[in-house]
Amino acid sequence: MKWSFKIGSIFGIPIRIHITFLLLLFFVAINPHRGLLGGLVGVLFIVLVFIGVLLHELGHSLVARHFGAPVHDIILLPIGGVSRTEIPEDPKQEIMMAVAGPVVSLILALFFLLFSILLGYNLGFGHFLDAKAKILVELFYVNLMLAIFNLIPAFPMDGGRILRGILALSMDPVRATRIAVGIGQALAVIMFFVGIFFNWWLALIAIFLYFGAETEEQGTILRKVLHQVPVRALMLDKFEVLSPEDDLSRVLEVICHSAQSDFPVIENNQLVGIVSKEVIFQALRQLPSETKVRDIMIREFYQTEPDEPLDLALKHLVENKVGVVPVVEGGRLVGILTMDQLAKYQLICGARPQEKLSFIYSRQK
Repeated sequence: MKWSFKIGSIFGIPIRIHITFLLLLFFVAINPHRGLLGGLVGVLFIVLVFIGVLLHELGHSLVARHFGAPVHDIILLPIGGVSRTEIPEDPKQEIMMAVAGPVVSLILALFFLLFSILLGYNLGFGHFLDAKAKILVELFYVNLMLAIFNLIPAFPMDGGRILRGILALSMDPVRATRIAVGIGQALAVIMFFVGIFFNWWLALIAIFLYFGAETEEQGTILRKVLHQVPVRALMLDKFEVLSPEDDLSRVLEVICHSAQSDFPVIENNQLVGIVSKEVIFQALRQLPSETKVRDIMIREFYQTEPDEPLDLALKHLVENKVGVVPVVEGGRLVGILTMDQLAKYQLICGARPQEKLSFIYSRQK
């Protein structure tokens, strides 16, 4: 994610902080209404809250890793945490992964509750009279609310994933997602109108839940459809290639006279590299026009086959931030797959992608 940086790793999982989180700490620290001591206490409280959020996301990540799902990183934002994790295909595994976060938050809430009781702190409004008690008791309430709020059956909350997993035990995952999204969006609409009259923050959360659920539905349907369709259905079989001996002036000429901006590199009828548009544009700005393609091409790259599912190729394009995937059959380059082509597919598929893509594929057979 842009504007985030790594601060370390836990169990090999990179932990990243978004720059806006640091801005939040800064504004809390300099709040003139709190004073210096109050500002420091506020920063300490937020840090402790986000340690709880981090542990919540670690719960998701470690369970996902246990089931073999890749975990990319955890990002801390002012609005909470995000565990960038592959969702397991097995509904039971998805349920266990989704439940793990709220369970961690409940355990933390129980810890702060017992600690507060042992120290004799008042769990009611009296805790505001004692700064130490205030932090402990509020950490109890915050972690309790974090667990409860995440169990709301609405995407992208954990409760929405739990509901989808339960439904997927007895029906198609796409249908389960649509039902879970519908329930979540109905709850979001109710929350929005309640929020308008009682709490605008609740209304803003409702908007986030509504559109987050819609994004989840589209993503699930797209992944399902892409897994059912081979690469050959969308690969470009008419494309330009470059030679390692071409210079940047030749590359510029090809770009200007074609719709293509990412290229495979062929030498002696063999695929030896790829050149992405990002590499080309950077080279055009910084290197002389005599620079050869062999000096800028990527020599280690992913390649696919015509019958491989589209979702695997898309995953590589997104995760590795490359612009092109060569399609090879029998050692021969037969096509290329680009992000532009996949974007075109999404526009073509419209509201009923599975039927339309099936039609496209059947016409190519």
